[in-house]
Amino acid sequence: MSRKSQYLMGLLAALAAAAAGSISAQAHDEVESGGYIFEIGWQFEPPVVGERNGLELFVAPHDEPESGVEGITTLQFSVEYGSDSKTYELAPAHDEPGHYSAEFIPAREGQYTFRLTGTVEGQAVNVEMQPEEVVGVGEVAFPPVADLNSQVSAALGQAATARTIAILGVVLGAAGIALGAFGLKKKG
Repeated sequence: MSRKSQYLMGLLAALAAAAAGSISAQAHDEVESGGYIFEIGWQFEPPVVGERNGLELFVAPHDEPESGVEGITTLQFSVEYGSDSKTYELAPAHDEPGHYSAEFIPAREGQYTFRLTGTVEGQAVNVEMQPEEVVGVGEVAFPPVADLNSQVSAALGQAATARTIAILGVVLGAAGIALGAFGLKKKG
């Protein structure tokens, strides 16, 4: 089995283990706003750069925390990273009242901010929270990928060298054609 295949199999195993672990021990936060409890977190934990993930949300009335609120259409979800921000559609999830999700792929390591604004059953909502930080693949991959950055750098270096050789070949080929045409013209 090639080293690349071993790496990919290890990565898939680590991500499957992370997803399985997220089912039983998710680190979601509860925030109260407008008479409602919002349980907010990542769909899959730990969140990994470049892997499908997104918001997992449960909304319940403060006085009935086990009863989910259905049909939320006036609530907006946005995710922020530094000065970048994007709004996503909330979709019902898990076929259970009160559960919603919004999928996206975190593209950078670090801290993201989840923001919910709008209304729920006429009550104004403005909720912000910072879920668990997004980690790089190297932090969850098995077997360890300690030299992943050096492998990527080497591959980029090889690509740059190949590109330079290709450009040089085109230039020399064009020069050869020009000299051949010049020679034919001079002969004629």
